Amino acid sequence: MESIPPPDPGRLRIFTGSSPRIDRGRLLMPLLLATIMSAALVPVSTLFDVSISRWFLQQNLPGDFVKSIELAEFYSHGIGVLFIILLAFRMAPQRRWCLPRLATLAFGAGAVAELVKAFVLRSRPSNLNLEIASYDAAWRWTFDWSLEHVAAFSSGVRSFPSGHAAIATGLSIGLCLMFPRGRLIFLLFLALAMLQRLACFAHFTSDLMGGLALGLIWTYICLSPHLLGALFDKIEPEGAGFERKRKPVQYKSAA
Repeated sequence: MESIPPPDPGRLRIFTGSSPRIDRGRLLMPLLLATIMSAALVPVSTLFDVSISRWFLQQNLPGDFVKSIELAEFYSHGIGVLFIILLAFRMAPQRRWCLPRLATLAFGAGAVAELVKAFVLRSRPSNLNLEIASYDAAWRWTFDWSLEHVAAFSSGVRSFPSGHAAIATGLSIGLCLMFPRGRLIFLLFLALAMLQRLACFAHFTSDLMGGLALGLIWTYICLSPHLLGALFDKIEPEGAGFERKRKPVQYKSAA
């Protein structure tokens, strides 16, 4: 009798590990679309920046909720990210090859945001009287293209883009690729970290959208096999965590 032909390998969805990993090749186009959407939201959200910040000022939020939001800052802060990477190193030894890319995703996104921030002079919400400020107060942008004021770098007038949002974005996508089962939790932490920056009046909504867009751009660079991703592809063994690897399947011919 004829042997049973094996199915098309391209249709197989068998992965190492207990759960499917995200195919990062299929993630690149959604990343580009998300980046475009986030960048487009920067000027739109500027129309509502003052209103949103004023809402947080006027609301008497429950203490436990406020405390939870404050604790979420660890997810977008350099020290917190470092502890998360150390935890992944200790708890997931089989995926340690992924940690250089994860660290680059998080810290690199923050570095890019700080670089862009050096050219933009924009006051933070905490420096405005939100009770009487009009919506056009958020449109007071000054660009320091020649870096004349970079020596007198002041965090009070360096609001755009949000470095915390950029770090949390890169970290979240990296963790989603390493641990797909926890992606909803990682995205929740990303939302809480961005909410914390609003609640403490460190950023406007448009600052967060700018940080999100930069984080997505940097993630694309780190994942694309034609850009920085090619470097990590060389040092990461196949199936280390970001790549899909199929288990060998044996087929027996019918007697």
